[in-house]
Amino acid sequence: MPEMNHSKKLARWSLTDASAVGHILVVRCGLCNTTRRFLPDDILKLRKDTTINRLKFICLKCNKRDYMDVTVYVPSRSEIGKLPVRRLAGIKEVRMPVWRDETL
Repeated sequence: MPEMNHSKKLARWSLTDASAVGHILVVRCGLCNTTRRFLPDDILKLRKDTTINRLKFICLKCNKRDYMDVTVYVPSRSEIGKLPVRRLAGIKEVRMPVWRDETL
């Protein structure tokens, strides 16, 4: 049986689909070789539901976007409780002043 093309699968796979099945998003930077794992529910709190191949991340280590790769992963039973996953702790809102120029 031929291998399935993951890019075609991710084009149809949404965040809610991944969350319903129990998948984990694996985000890897090809430049600095940093790997982070996220739960789809936490990403849904920040963004609207979209397909996984449309997700864009920026590497926090090298601050590049071009080398990021997003895949889905099904954890095995032996990995549950041992697999490090980044969780959403909170959302900060930054207040920025907006200025306008006017004459007196």
